[in-house]
Order: sequence, then C-alpha cells, then structure tokens
Amino acid sequence: MASLTFAAVTKSFGPVRAVDGLDLSIRDGEFFVILGPSGAGKTTSLRLLAGLETPDHGKIFMDGRDVTGLHPAARDVAFVFQQYSLYPHLSVRDNIAFPLRAPGRRLPETEIAVKVAEVAALLHIESKLDSKATTLSGGEMQRVAIGRALVRQPQLFLMDEPLSSLDAKLREELRVELKRLQRRLGTTLVYVTHDQVEALTLADRIAVMEAGRIGQIGTPEHIYDRPETLAVARRLGSPPMNILTPAVLGPDSSHVPAATAHVAIRPEDVRVSVDALTPAGQVFRAIEHSLVTRILVAEQGDLEVRALVRADQPILPGQDIGITFPLAHCQFFDRSGNRISA
Repeated sequence: MASLTFAAVTKSFGPVRAVDGLDLSIRDGEFFVILGPSGAGKTTSLRLLAGLETPDHGKIFMDGRDVTGLHPAARDVAFVFQQYSLYPHLSVRDNIAFPLRAPGRRLPETEIAVKVAEVAALLHIESKLDSKATTLSGGEMQRVAIGRALVRQPQLFLMDEPLSSLDAKLREELRVELKRLQRRLGTTLVYVTHDQVEALTLADRIAVMEAGRIGQIGTPEHIYDRPETLAVARRLGSPPMNILTPAVLGPDSSHVPAATAHVAIRPEDVRVSVDALTPAGQVFRAIEHSLVTRILVAEQGDLEVRALVRADQPILPGQDIGITFPLAHCQFFDRSGNRISA
C-alpha cells in the first residue's frame, strides 16, 4: 500500500498544458477517483504516477519518497488500461502469469501456479484459465487484464477508464467486483473516469478535474451536496442540476445572498404540483415525463427545469404544472461560478 502526493506538478505537450500546478494527496489504502471530461488531464496524471511521463515542474512522492525521476519498473505500480492489452496468442493462465515470468521476477512455476489460481478465483474466471484470450467476452477480457495487475501484488493500482468499453450490465457487475477487491486487498487504487456513476459508487474520495486543474476534492456525498463551483455542480448528478436565475424564486428571491448570479437546485429537490397551481409556484408546461425513471422535464419560455416526481403523479406532455424551488435546497453561485455561502 502507498500514500501519494503531487506537489505543484505541471506537464505540457507543446502549447497544451495537460496538468497545471497539480497539488493532490491520496491516502494509503484509499479508492481515489479522478473525475472529469476528455482532455481534463486525468490520464496524464496517471501516467505521471506510473513514470510513463516526467513532470516539467513539481515533484511526485510515494510514501514520502521522491519518485519523480524513478524508472517505471522501480515504482511497484500496476496499470490497467482502457483497452484490454492482452496477448491474443496466450491462454488466460499465461496472460495472468506473464508479469511473474518477467526477467526481474522469474518466480518458480509452482509459486506462479498458486498465485494465478488465487487471482482467478477472486475474479471468478477459474473456468477460463485454459481458454485463449481471443475467445473471451469483453467483460472476461477486462477481468483478465485486472488479474494480470493483481497477481503482482503492487503497492499501487492505476486504472484508466477500465470499464468504459463494456455494456451497462457488465459495467455495473465489474464496479461491484472492483470495490470488493479493493476493500479485500486494502491496496491504494487511483481510478480515472468521465462517468459520474462510477465515481459516486466507487470512490472513497473524488477529485473533480477540468483543464488540468482540480476543482474540488471530497467524499462523493460532500461534493454532491456542496459543490464549490458551477463546473463541479454540473459534473455530478443525473439528471443534471438545474442552473437558474434568482428571479425564478419569485418572492423568495429577496432572501438569496448578495452577488448571487446563479441558483442551482437538484431535480430531486424541485417540488411539482399537478392538482393545484400554487400561487407561490411558477407555471411550467410538461414536455417530457419518463415513467421508468420518473424524470419530468418542464419549460417556461426559454427556461427548462428537470424534476424527479412521485410514481403516482401521472403528468401528460403539454399539461400545466406548478413548480416551486424550496430555498433551503437551493445553492448560490456568483458570476464567476464560485459558491456563495447561504
């Protein structure tokens, strides 16, 4: 297990600054997720940790030891990539065993057999050990790729969107497996993704990253409930957070903090009335209502609002409904997108 620290790390590729003055501490044994869109600098951060890239400025520490200039092979790090990167001509058994037969290790074959069997059991692929990698499903191939990392028993696991190419059912299944494995092994794991569901379900803590910088670090609950910026607020939540003007609050708009330019409220906190359009609420017209997820989309002129509604609220497209935005659930941001304390 290992603790990690980025100290003012910067990495550029030509004119593009992929990582910009990154300061970040990751705890020993933590499942840490870096969440952000494509081009945010997530993969570059992982590659810097692995030693596949060298910072232009700043230092990287592992358990307090400066590893900035250390060769990748000397870092005791295992990397699981988005693509499976298996050897197609080898069996599952030999793919998993491959790192243990590398020149720097050369473990006895009896010991290798025991380790491979243990990892295969953890990942529920014992029956596939003698199969060729090319005969496996996508989920099985990713389990083999994870197994090849696990068998080394490294101090640190790095995972670069390892589930993104799988279908929804397999992603859900492997999310559960990854969380279970990490808890059982107690190994530090740094996981990057653009998928907020993965971040919210897997992470002990999340770092929300955009344009090479960290916008906020915290537990999933803290970031979801108290985003520090509009960019962070928009990154978490499905359906996404409603970003409105103070005017939609009607009489309550006089109670918002000074300098408020944006009012944000989660769809689950929006109140919808069907039978009576309350005077305190605003009249919107329903344009979409999903019976499966119970998501309501309503509009008023150019303004669009999403709300989660009860199963017993049948709402038809075109129907007028009343919507209120409880002040206690609203969050306030200034013109620069920074949070204002209520």
